[in-house]
Amino acid sequence: MAAKDASEKGKWWRFSLLLILFASLWFFLFYWINRQINYTADVLFYGTTASSYWVFFISAVLYGITTWGIYYTIKQAMHEKSFQSFKKGTQFIMTLAGIPLLISLPFLYLGVTHALVISEEKIQFESFWSLKETEYSWEEDVQGVVIDYSITTTTKIPHKRHFNGRYILHFKDGKKIDMWEGVLEGNLSSMKKIDRTIKKKQIPFTVRKVLTQEEVDEFFNQKDSEIIHDFYSR
Repeated sequence: MAAKDASEKGKWWRFSLLLILFASLWFFLFYWINRQINYTADVLFYGTTASSYWVFFISAVLYGITTWGIYYTIKQAMHEKSFQSFKKGTQFIMTLAGIPLLISLPFLYLGVTHALVISEEKIQFESFWSLKETEYSWEEDVQGVVIDYSITTTTKIPHKRHFNGRYILHFKDGKKIDMWEGVLEGNLSSMKKIDRTIKKKQIPFTVRKVLTQEEVDEFFNQKDSEIIHDFYSR
């Protein structure tokens, strides 16, 4: 009985590892296609949207299970030395997975074609459900930049404070993007590249709240504090 249980556990482990492997390969394939479609050499920032990541993840699991099924069918057919077994197994898998795979295709199309791309000439950004690519010119379409921040206290660690920077691009059509916390997730090095371009384009800045020196010292090291001073002293 113990040997049988160990054998069953081994099978489940192999299934899990293969499923993770196949799903990971599909996920990175979807991401690679997204990057090939949207990325250009002159970009200051390239980012896949959160909606696209969710589509990639769910589709990768679905495609991973299907791939595992085909792999197992091939393995069994080779063991039995029967092409007919492979044919029947493949037909059965595609019957089960065919409709979910077809349903996933339009979502995958939206996922691989959507990204936030920022270059020195323009900004490409649109909602996940939009089929039309939207381009914004720095000079003609960007209304201004609003710089702000908030400080929150975490509930897990008492008295532990967290800095939330805001660097919001406002467009003339009413849309806005929080570049700092919303897109770059606090990445100051990428934020500095974009800020340099915005200053060069002479886009208007509005600083809603100025950081105190005590707050700068609390949240930033010496290297980053120079960037922060530049942001909040305009």
